[in-house]
Order: sequence, then C-alpha cells, then structure tokens
Amino acid sequence: MRIERVFVEGHEDRNVQRVLRELGVETTGDEGAPKLGTYYLEVGEVKFEAKNLEGLKSVFENLLGTYVVVPAYNEEKTVGKVLDELLEYFPPERIIVVNDGSRDRTEEIARERGVRVITHLVNRGLGGALGTGIEYALRKGARAIVTFDADGQHKVEDALRVMKPVIEGRADLAIGSRLKGDVSQMPLIKRIGNTALDLITTIFSGRYVSDSQSGLRCLSRDCASRIRITCDRYAVSSEIIIEASKKGCRIVEVPIKAIYTKYSMRKGTNVVEGIKIAFNLLIDKLR
Repeated sequence: MRIERVFVEGHEDRNVQRVLRELGVETTGDEGAPKLGTYYLEVGEVKFEAKNLEGLKSVFENLLGTYVVVPAYNEEKTVGKVLDELLEYFPPERIIVVNDGSRDRTEEIARERGVRVITHLVNRGLGGALGTGIEYALRKGARAIVTFDADGQHKVEDALRVMKPVIEGRADLAIGSRLKGDVSQMPLIKRIGNTALDLITTIFSGRYVSDSQSGLRCLSRDCASRIRITCDRYAVSSEIIIEASKKGCRIVEVPIKAIYTKYSMRKGTNVVEGIKIAFNLLIDKLR
C-alpha cells in the first residue's frame, strides 16, 4: 500500500514519533512537537483517520493487510490497464486476479503484471470467482478485502474511499454506490434494473442498499469469514448483502462514479440476468 504521508493535529504527544518509527513511517505536517488528537494516514487523496495511537496502528496494519480480488472473464481489452492502476497503490502480491475460464489473453496479461493469478479451468461465474478470491485472501491473512471489476468500470480512487470506513473500523461491509454518486453516465435501463434488484435484495436481507449490484465493495476480515457464498453467478452481489445482514455485519454505502464505455456496457447484469438473480434468491430463501 502506497501511503503518501502521516500527519497529526491536536494536543502534544511525544510518543507519536516513536510509534510511527515502529510502524516504519514518518510524520509530516505541523512543525515542532508531535501532536495528539486526530491522526491521518494519507493514501492518494483519501485520508484514513484514527483518534489515538492504537487506532493509528490498527489503520496502518489494516491498510497493509488489504487484498484486492479482481474477477476476470475474457477481459484482455481492459485487465492490463485496470491492474496498472491498482499497482500504483497495492503491491502485486496483494492483488488476486481470478481468471474465470477465460478463452483470451486475460491470464497472460495478468501474469505479466506480476500479480497473483488463480485460474478456473471452466467458467464458474462471478460468484465462483469472488468466492475463490476471497477464500484465498483469507488464507493469506487479509485484514480487509476489496472486490474490483476487471472491465475498467471502477476508479482506484473510489476503491480507496470505499475502503475507508472498513479500514477505520466503522463498518464491516462497505459498498460503492453508483446511485449515490454521479449517475449521469448510467444508462436509464441499468438504473431501472438495479432499482428492481435493490428492492428484491431488500426483501431478502431486511436491509436497503441503493446499489446492491455494485462490484466495488470492501469487506473486513471478520465479515468475509462469516458470510457464505453459494451463488456462482451474478446473484452473488445480492447474496453478499443478505449474508452480511444476517450475520449482523455493519453495512454502509459510499458514493462512487462508474465509468461506462461501450465495452463495459456489454458486461454486468441485464434483464435476463436480473430474472435469474431474482429466481436464484427465491430458491435459496426457500431452502
């Protein structure tokens, strides 16, 4: 994780520099004696906050222990650029590309970037890919797990914002909501479809989320360990929310802006997939 700087504000605390040296970072900001009050770790344009030294250590460790899971199926056109952008902030060993039975150069391009690549011999769907990636990250000791689409729809800066409440310990599941952000580029048909799926997800979870189908989310280790992923296809997005809600995980939404291109528009859910999602959720609920 590329941490730009650490700075503090408030009252004097002469233990700050010692603790930060132990963490391997340096303070910047106000001159003179270190301060006690609110502590900030700055990553890109996002400031991760802590109220005390213990909180600062926890935030720092959570950042360094964050893994990114990138499910990818025939994404040779976009996966290279997506990984290049992620690598500006995350080390390659913390990025997991789950090559979900791709028939193009997706796996080859990902391996060229030096990230961890796990390949399914057959296409298992979004749920299968996320399940594989999350399970691997947990085995590696992840403290937080970000899921990030491979089609170029997400911005890394938004991923950092989605991470913030989880890294700071204020939430267990943070979902990047396109509906709470700038929706000017979102096609009307997608907005209508997402709204319908949001309502269905709400019925089964008892928790309203404005963008239940978002592929950009961050889970704490505790939340990721407790949820059970059984849906192999797109229904997994709703399933994660339903499972997290059932297990008492704290869920928040963070506004994001999706990037829509002709390529990304062909990906994701459509009317047929929406019907399948509703059907799969109903079957699962009746079990």
